[in-house]
Amino acid sequence: MSHGIDVAPPPSGPGPDPGTPQLPGGGRTPVAPDRPGPPGWWSPARPLRDVLLALAATPGPIPAMTATRLAQGFEPATLLRAESPEPERIAARLEALGVRFLLPGDPGWPFAVVPPDPPCAWLFVAGPDLPSVERSVAMVGGRRASRLRQAAARSLAAGLTGTGWFVVSGGAVGVDAAAHQGALDAEGRTVVVLGCGHDVPYPRANTGLFRRIRAAGGTLLSEHAPGARPFAANFLPRNRLIAALGVAVVVIGATSESGSLSTARAAGSRGGGLVLAVPGAPWDLGAAGCNDLIRDGATLVRGLGDVLDAVRLATPVRGVGVGGGVAATARSAVDAAPASAAGVPLAAGDGLPRRLLPAEASAASRLVLDLLLDGGPLSETRLAEASGLGVGGLRAALLELELSGFARRSAAGVEGLAVPLL
Repeated sequence: MSHGIDVAPPPSGPGPDPGTPQLPGGGRTPVAPDRPGPPGWWSPARPLRDVLLALAATPGPIPAMTATRLAQGFEPATLLRAESPEPERIAARLEALGVRFLLPGDPGWPFAVVPPDPPCAWLFVAGPDLPSVERSVAMVGGRRASRLRQAAARSLAAGLTGTGWFVVSGGAVGVDAAAHQGALDAEGRTVVVLGCGHDVPYPRANTGLFRRIRAAGGTLLSEHAPGARPFAANFLPRNRLIAALGVAVVVIGATSESGSLSTARAAGSRGGGLVLAVPGAPWDLGAAGCNDLIRDGATLVRGLGDVLDAVRLATPVRGVGVGGGVAATARSAVDAAPASAAGVPLAAGDGLPRRLLPAEASAASRLVLDLLLDGGPLSETRLAEASGLGVGGLRAALLELELSGFARRSAAGVEGLAVPLL
């Protein structure tokens, strides 16, 4: 995104300004209806970065809603209000706090590859640039989780950090705080995603923890400008950012009503996000949300080894794009492969037994088997993305392969068992 361009002036009343730039196809750039403005400091010569900084600090809709409007094509200046603060004043406050204003396209923007949904238009960041999503794991759970579950979160976070992973969480009391503390125990960096402004001490019980995180080289970030209060409406949108900052989400000690389940849903809806959960007894209401996730397909966590196995498999291959890039790469590789002579095994899958693939094997099952033989076990989410088959088509293909002895499913993912003779 270019940050030095000028924006069209806000309209003086409801409806589109006749001078608004035209969209392809003859439509107009959308403008916000019924906005009282513009603020007295605004002029058409203002750089876009200034306008967005003021918009980020404008009282009104939550940032995720404003980001959605911007993604729909609304001009940022049309979203300003008469009370939108002067950007210089906000910039001075950020400088005093040691916080920087980050926009898409800036160095260090963390959502360049996989943006959250709804989108994110800006971040307020304190500390170093965020670690790579490919090397980060989100850990979330209940605020009222038992001491045992908090101890489990702390132990898992320390183990992940000790093996080179970064831990992302929301800074809440309970499991979140335990996960951050576990990362500090292992002398590693951790990332806190706040639901309020950086200068608002919330939760007050964790202000000392946040200072230790900063001192240890960790990062605190928020969509909210300085002074923003921790309203309840801020936290569910905050959870989508936590999910987007890691290759996986580990849920610990979540009830069936826990907000941490929204983080898991956000990870699952991204297509490449992996969801793991620490189980509890069937009658344990404190783990009901985790048990529900496992029932619905999340990976069960018995200990650090399960998490490490899952996240290593979920880490994207470097140089291969996300979404359409992965699927396109996989499909084009299969389409371009020359037909093998009868009886000559595939080059992939060395060390596996070779057997005849049933003549009636579907094209979908052949595609999935090619993907499985190209490496280690893969999650169903990754296979569905790479094959382009969708969840239903993938499961039908997997059942076909399992019945013919060419694949199996386990806690580690799906793996190939034999190489077909074509």
